[in-house]
Amino acid sequence: MDKKIPLYATISSLIWGASFPITKIALNSISPIMLAFLRYGIAGLILIPFLFPFNIKIKDFIILGLFSVTFPTVLQNIGLKYTHAYISGFIQSTGPLYTLILAYLLLKEKITKQKIAGLIIALSATYFVVSPQGGGGLLGNLLVLFSAISYSAGGIIAKNLLNNGYKAIHILSFSSFSGTIFLAPCLLLEKIEIDYEGVAISLFLAIITTILAYILWYSAMEKIEVSKLSFFTYMMPLFSVIFSGLILDEKIKILTIFAGFVAITGILIAQQQ
Repeated sequence: MDKKIPLYATISSLIWGASFPITKIALNSISPIMLAFLRYGIAGLILIPFLFPFNIKIKDFIILGLFSVTFPTVLQNIGLKYTHAYISGFIQSTGPLYTLILAYLLLKEKITKQKIAGLIIALSATYFVVSPQGGGGLLGNLLVLFSAISYSAGGIIAKNLLNNGYKAIHILSFSSFSGTIFLAPCLLLEKIEIDYEGVAISLFLAIITTILAYILWYSAMEKIEVSKLSFFTYMMPLFSVIFSGLILDEKIKILTIFAGFVAITGILIAQQQ
């Protein structure tokens, strides 16, 4: 394995782990959908040169934008208003669980008894994290959960495009631009709130969390299997807990953290060949 791959994946996980408390701070001064629109709108503008040659099928362009950007970002931003940032990090880290399920349902990949056992463990623990007993609000946790499922679908779509010869930077530019187009009409669904702090954080999320982190992640994805790369996803909740404690001073529930790691253990069992 190229020594750069673990470094790229770790940096991406660190950035994404820190993004949960940073996004929660931003939501005090900017509305959820506007934050998503600015984040990907700025990223899309920066990445315009990489849209060409525009040789992606319109269907793939639309689906990639919806499932990689529009749906998950709106759900996550709204969800973060009603739950803790560190819990959001744990819920998002269960993404590989939904990738396994979607791969079975959509791609007809074989599912073994070991995968079933791992999925049962992971789903049971995830249920506790999402439930009121795990902390946070049930509505917020469910919205973040649906966001994680959407990201998983987007990851399958992105991996398929990578396998068909697209470069990481092109997929990122396509998803950002397409996602922004579909985010625009969603602005009508909320009362828009925005100030300078919100714009500043949107710039950070666009340049660091979106462009830098995703380029590093997709670059790693080009060289190794998604199942192996997803191991680094499990570092995200650790960084999320650390930064949520430092930045937001959130009260961390040890039982919730334990359940989160049980869910990750279940996913690891399910992913073993």
